[in-house]
Amino acid sequence: MMPTDAPIQHVQVDDRRIAYQEAGDGRAVVLVHGNFASKRWFSALLAAPPEGARLLALDLPNFGDSDPLDAPITMAAYAEALRGFVTALGLDRPVLVGHSLGGAVVLEAAAADPGAWSALVLVDGSAPDGLTTPEEHYPLLDLFRGNGPMLKQALAPLLASRQPADFDELVADGLRMHADAFRGNARALEGLDLEARLAAFAGPVVVLRGGLDPLITAEMAARTAAAFSGAAHVDLETWDDVGHSPATEAPERFAARLGALLAALDPEETAP
Repeated sequence: MMPTDAPIQHVQVDDRRIAYQEAGDGRAVVLVHGNFASKRWFSALLAAPPEGARLLALDLPNFGDSDPLDAPITMAAYAEALRGFVTALGLDRPVLVGHSLGGAVVLEAAAADPGAWSALVLVDGSAPDGLTTPEEHYPLLDLFRGNGPMLKQALAPLLASRQPADFDELVADGLRMHADAFRGNARALEGLDLEARLAAFAGPVVVLRGGLDPLITAEMAARTAAAFSGAAHVDLETWDDVGHSPATEAPERFAARLGALLAALDPEETAP
């Protein structure tokens, strides 16, 4: 797949602009990126959307081409911005795809309003109780600011099977993250308490983990899947040959998996 040429658009959400790219036609699927990232991590998927999918990849506040948060950094604040984005574009019960930190954002959105989403795809995301960064690693997060080679060295092992042709651009987008987010995002991922509230989500859930991911363990993915006790069905999958970012490392396979999920959804719930 080639990177997308979809134009960057903006929508007003409260007092800030949220940037996004869009491709395809059909059921709305909102793609939520991870930490040190942006909408660009879904570029190959946007270049060849699955049949029946209207893909919308946004930059969360504090990332990429979007304005910063005007509140303390929490996963709940990011989830509220995501919900505002969906409302501003008039999307009715879209599918949410959350990668890494974006997976935690999607968990927060599902916990806050479980009836607002048709299905969830959680890709190498944190468990419902969060992800703890060791204290000794926080000074390293500060060193990433403005240091492209160091950030590139840190991100490379996460793409264990394949680095995309635009990897340097992915790193450059990571450096554009708001200065407060280098530490703030890690703090916000600690000590989440979402498990009990996720049982209210009734739609289908896919929990996908790359088997070569050094960050998210199989046990964490299993706990995420187990939290959705009220879901229509939960598919817990491991792709043994990819790392932390299946949609970036294996975009054709990811597009096919997303297409299969969409094809299985109730056609009466189409949300263009």
